[in-house]
Amino acid sequence: MKKKSDFTWDGFFNKLAGRLMNIVLLGFFTMLGCILIIPAGASLTAVNVAMKSYLLEDDPKPLKTLWAAFKENFKLSTVVWLIHLVFIAVLIIDFLYYRAGSGTLDILAQTAVFVLIILLAFELLLVFVVIAEKMETNVWKIMGKSLDLAFTCMLESFFILVISIAIPIAAVFLFPAFVIVLPGVIAYLSWQILPNMLQKYKFRKGNAQYQRDRRKEEEQKQIKK
Repeated sequence: MKKKSDFTWDGFFNKLAGRLMNIVLLGFFTMLGCILIIPAGASLTAVNVAMKSYLLEDDPKPLKTLWAAFKENFKLSTVVWLIHLVFIAVLIIDFLYYRAGSGTLDILAQTAVFVLIILLAFELLLVFVVIAEKMETNVWKIMGKSLDLAFTCMLESFFILVISIAIPIAAVFLFPAFVIVLPGVIAYLSWQILPNMLQKYKFRKGNAQYQRDRRKEEEQKQIKK
């Protein structure tokens, strides 16, 4: 006898409503942290932890996870964020300064600064994911790891960059009120890509994490013998 499906429209709409509500609430509270500027780094780290927990681990209380991750990662995330704010300010000032000139050196310097801005954009794109995943704990190693992750998984990083830029632009012009929940939407879409991306990076030949996992497997085999 054919097993009756457990699918019901009521269950489907309840699940959809619950998911939308959690995305909106996570986005709203993350945006509050970003508006205050200083805690923006901790907020972006926390939304990555909470979204992963909600989507991949069926976390029933993602808001509680968001707050716990915010407190746990506040110091490290804030230091990393403030360093990036300084880099961003310096690069923007340099770019505007060299743009005002018209000489060959000015054009070359302007191009170099633009390249640095692109590199910083890719690095900043994943730096809070690296913190959320606890891939590194040292500030400079975190920044290096995020850049390595971005360029190792270039296609996935590009898609996340497009999501992070296109959605805010569309929201500003089409649905301005939607801006307040943008971090939740961007985190949700990013975590449709990130699991496979992180797995690909983790097991890339020669990666330090891959080597550590291999050593653990070998140690476990030796223990069993």
